[in-house]
Amino acid sequence: MNLNNIKILLQDISEFEILEIINNSDKHMGHAGVENTSTILTHVELRIFNKNNLKKIDIHRTIHEKLEPVFKSGLHSLEIKISNR
Repeated sequence: MNLNNIKILLQDISEFEILEIINNSDKHMGHAGVENTSTILTHVELRIFNKNNLKKIDIHRTIHEKLEPVFKSGLHSLEIKISNR
């Protein structure tokens, strides 16, 4: 998996806007839980614009449902930063 795969999985979301998808995996090399993995993409940050003022939990649920295949393929950490402006 790579960032483009994540972008494709999230592209049909209309309730909020994905502003940026960032690969932070290099900052966590050797981190517990990923030290013996062959997966390159382990830590991702999403920056979201909450244009419809949704509940934070609803945004998280939507994203986690869409990215289930990425988690199954080795994604260890997903950081979601949400702004309303």
